[in-house]
Amino acid sequence: QAYIIGEHGDSSVALWSSISVGGVPVLSFLDKQEIPYEKEHLEAIHQAVVNSAYEVIKLKGYTSWAIGYSTASLVKSVLRNQRRIHPVSVMAKDFHGIQEEVFLSLPAQLGRGGILGVASVHLTEEETHRLKMSADAIFEVQKQLDI
Repeated sequence: QAYIIGEHGDSSVALWSSISVGGVPVLSFLDKQEIPYEKEHLEAIHQAVVNSAYEVIKLKGYTSWAIGYSTASLVKSVLRNQRRIHPVSVMAKDFHGIQEEVFLSLPAQLGRGGILGVASVHLTEEETHRLKMSADAIFEVQKQLDI
């Protein structure tokens, strides 16, 4: 289970601190087992995720399968009132200190009523800083568009 939040693109934020496999936090497990990992390697993984859409477009010309799959998952959560957590675009003002009225991808609970709330996710100081930078990037575009 892993989330990438913020702007959908170059300023997105990988939440390494909350990645888990089978309910076990990965980074905590690695630390406890004294298994070394490098921050640069994690950043390379995140960059590969960000660039994967560009690679698919280069090879296929479109990304419709991934969009269709994501849409089906969202619709299923809403219609079946599953109350599952999905990263969706929501108003981010006041989330971890964001001051601007911007919409960012954040983990939110979805059900029959739509977005039922944004999940309370622990962020490290660095993740919070990066999320604020992502919000600032979107806000700058909004200002340029006068919206």
